[in-house]
Amino acid sequence: MECMCCILDRKSLAMRGIVAVIFGILAIAATQFTLDFLVYVFGFFAILTGILNAGVGISSEKTELPKGLLVATGVAGILIGILALLAPLIIAMTATIFIAAWALVTGISDLGFAISNKTAPHRALLALSGIIGFLFAVILVITPILVDFALVIVLGIYALVFGVISIFLGLSMGKEKVVVETKAVP
Repeated sequence: MECMCCILDRKSLAMRGIVAVIFGILAIAATQFTLDFLVYVFGFFAILTGILNAGVGISSEKTELPKGLLVATGVAGILIGILALLAPLIIAMTATIFIAAWALVTGISDLGFAISNKTAPHRALLALSGIIGFLFAVILVITPILVDFALVIVLGIYALVFGVISIFLGLSMGKEKVVVETKAVP
């Protein structure tokens, strides 16, 4: 059996959480504004979290998940964020699908890591974050004609929950990077 290592960085988890909480607060507080404002805020959020995900994928020597998945998740977030900033009208018309796709990819990634890494600290919370992301994506796909106000509130609540979980995970890891070893099943 081959040993796999994953380096969990508390700073990147906490930063991802802080960005999500800020985004959640802005999304909930900005319900009277247009969807364009939400698209711009989401664009910056997707770029920042994409950079963090890609950075972890590139800088980690060995990860439980394939480095390519982490980098791909990051690149997808960056591209979706750039598209949101360059073409807000197009994104506004299809915001539900893009947000659902992002939540689905992030949710599956978090859930996959929680399931595959039996020794990760607080993996139940990571799994919960993944399940919430997956359910959020399903809700958005099932009800694509959400009014702008409802979309802002639902997205803001999701970002707050996701952010608080990420901050807790990051802060609970201590000052050192945690190296988690697992055995790969042939």
